[in-house]
Amino acid sequence: MARFRASRSEGGETWGSRLLIIAGVIGALYLGREVLAPLALAGLLTIAALPAVAFLERRRVPRVPAVLLVLLVVLGALGGLLYVVFEQALVLAAELPQYESVLRGKLLEIARGSGPIARTFELLGRLGSSLGEPAPAQAAPVVIAAPSQVNMLGNLLSFATVLLAPITTFGITLLLMAFLLIQREDVRDRAVRLGGVHEMHRTTQAMGDAAARLGRFLLMQTLINASYGTLFGLGLWVLGVPSAPLWGALGFALRYVPYLGAPLSMLLPLAVTFATTEGWTTALLIIAWYAMIDGLISFALEPWLYGASTGVSPLALVLSSAFWAILWGPIGLILAPALTACLAILGKHIPALAFLEVLFGDTEPLPAPARFYQRMLAGDAVDAGRLLTELSEESTTQAAIDNLVLPAIARVSADRAGPGFSPAMVVRGARTLLRVLEPEMEPADGQAEVLVAPIGGALDRAAAAALLVALQDAGFDAAAATGRETGAALVVLVAADEPQPHRLVRAERLAKGQAGHTLVFAATAEARRALGAGRYAGEPATSLGAVLEEARSSLEHATEPA
Repeated sequence: MARFRASRSEGGETWGSRLLIIAGVIGALYLGREVLAPLALAGLLTIAALPAVAFLERRRVPRVPAVLLVLLVVLGALGGLLYVVFEQALVLAAELPQYESVLRGKLLEIARGSGPIARTFELLGRLGSSLGEPAPAQAAPVVIAAPSQVNMLGNLLSFATVLLAPITTFGITLLLMAFLLIQREDVRDRAVRLGGVHEMHRTTQAMGDAAARLGRFLLMQTLINASYGTLFGLGLWVLGVPSAPLWGALGFALRYVPYLGAPLSMLLPLAVTFATTEGWTTALLIIAWYAMIDGLISFALEPWLYGASTGVSPLALVLSSAFWAILWGPIGLILAPALTACLAILGKHIPALAFLEVLFGDTEPLPAPARFYQRMLAGDAVDAGRLLTELSEESTTQAAIDNLVLPAIARVSADRAGPGFSPAMVVRGARTLLRVLEPEMEPADGQAEVLVAPIGGALDRAAAAALLVALQDAGFDAAAATGRETGAALVVLVAADEPQPHRLVRAERLAKGQAGHTLVFAATAEARRALGAGRYAGEPATSLGAVLEEARSSLEHATEPA
């Protein structure tokens, strides 16, 4: 007992130290965000640019010129995107005064309550008035603020201050990216040394897995975002929205932000359309066009192209996006998929961090037998039945019984002796199994050749039901024994609990009057130990296959001429 308590204390200390380490790492990530965020972004861009640099080096271009050429291409692409955005933004700013009358008319329409949206709300208000006396509405006074003097120099300084931080971050990122590309072998060797020379195979696998997954993910993400931006911009151009290339370029850039980027790329042109077009038709068409292309990309194109590129579950991506956004701001939100994928890869290849793969990975959290057992303990017959049906359709009902039901019964029998496993849980689990298996049982048609009878309690009855379903699926004329049958070829007595001697004797006595041959099926290790301790004179069957083989043998003997 003392040793058990000491073990619990050590486990508590281990988890306490782990929590302290996790808290320390989170604190270090937050305090060092000014350096670590550009470093993480540089690492991600390095993985994306590495194939291009390697291609140039294979064409006998020296490393430094190859890296500089790739950086120039990156700067050129970014500069072109920024040029399109600023040029179209200036054009839009120059054209907006032409739409002042349209905007004023819509605002007055909303203020007077004469638009379609206002009329809809009025209709809802009239319908709701029948449920209660409406409060008298008072018109809110319209306050028109006098335009203030514009301080051009102050605005320019404020604008420059806002741009200074991202420009500095981007400059640091490019410098780090150039260093990582030029010194990539040295960086790789140092990472291997930190991982431990004796664990070199794990470090190598983790680095290769991370580079392959993230490289494919970035390529697919760029293709998808480019498709979205192009389709969105073309649709807006067809609808006549001003500065359609601007919104297409912003759609491409903003879609790198998980979950929020795509809706934001739709709201911006929607606001401009509100100010520049008569009526509401164009705004509704923008919403419909966005919903169509975003749904097509999210539910058809992304699953096809991404596949298992990141290995991150959707729930983990949502939670990690919120976590990294709080920790590092917008850069953290953009980097969230890649950082989470790296954590999942570490959990896959480093045993001490295996919990990271469970938390973030897209692998199945629980194998099918464990899920079935958990659903059985929870009393969820619907979900347990669904799991059993899925496995039956993939293989056979016998395989599903052998791989799901019988292991669950064996685990209940083994776990019931532990602390916290109450008798009520045993009964609930057995009743759940009976609810799952009863619809699969076929009613007896006359005198059955094989009878199945439980020896004792609830767990025995569940095991007997499972065996009966397996026998019927195998083609046997089997039925549940009621005690009144005679003339059967075989009676199978089922034990999942430790059978009490008097119950076993009574079951054997009844079986001898029902059939010419009796077989005991020990469905669990506890039942096998009890039967082997002198409670049963014969040799019990210990597997489903043994019972099926004995049933075939008994039927063959029964049909032989005397």
